[in-house]
Amino acid sequence: MPIIAAVQGYDLNIEVGQAQAIDVAGDRVQFLTATDPFAVIEVRPNFAQGNIVLKPGQGYRFAEQVTRWIVYNRGGVKLTGNLLIGTGDFFDQRISGDVNVIDGGKSRTLAKQAFIGKGYQALVAAQYAMVQLWNPAGSAKNVILESMLVGSATTQGINIMRATGVVGAGNGSIGAKMLGEAVGSAQIVTGTNAAIIGDGEIGGLFVQQGASMPYTLREPIILAPGNGLHIKASTLGTDVMTMFEWYEEAA
Repeated sequence: MPIIAAVQGYDLNIEVGQAQAIDVAGDRVQFLTATDPFAVIEVRPNFAQGNIVLKPGQGYRFAEQVTRWIVYNRGGVKLTGNLLIGTGDFFDQRISGDVNVIDGGKSRTLAKQAFIGKGYQALVAAQYAMVQLWNPAGSAKNVILESMLVGSATTQGINIMRATGVVGAGNGSIGAKMLGEAVGSAQIVTGTNAAIIGDGEIGGLFVQQGASMPYTLREPIILAPGNGLHIKASTLGTDVMTMFEWYEEAA
């Protein structure tokens, strides 16, 4: 009796922007797994100009037999995963088995896209203290703000304001969450002003003296290039401290 279907798995180990050739006949390909849940591959069959782009779990069936597959890593980190190539159909009707949880935060940290930083503005008499997360106009990145921690030595209200200009000159401290790596595009800026500056208040909170208030967002605030978010003390002559958590993606 002839074999009517043949399917085999192949390990992928490809640096960013590089390719791996697989010489095997088949009419279907399936990107089974990858250590990076945000992995993307480009598959070119038989050196053809046409190509398909797949993410983990996706596959494609061609109308004719392919004898050579060129697989490119189009993701942001080194690709380690598994590809399924062959003929026939593959079914998975298991109810129980392995469950893979996509840890996006861990993946972004490993990809050197996640950052954390703090800014502190000391009190200046008759001035409003401000701490700003700023995305420079030429960064070519979107800054995705996930959470903040806000505090002051004075019990008061805190204004959260959008801005299209830098509120000060002093930079706060920034670190990559992948320790030892370079920081990203965003800046933490501190400053004071006798007047309320900004392009409109979008929120606020109340802090107790000497205590910090966490502010976690259900959906992130995204700062496009040339935009910022600043945290302003509502009382003249007081201080403010803010710690930001964010990650960056291509704009």
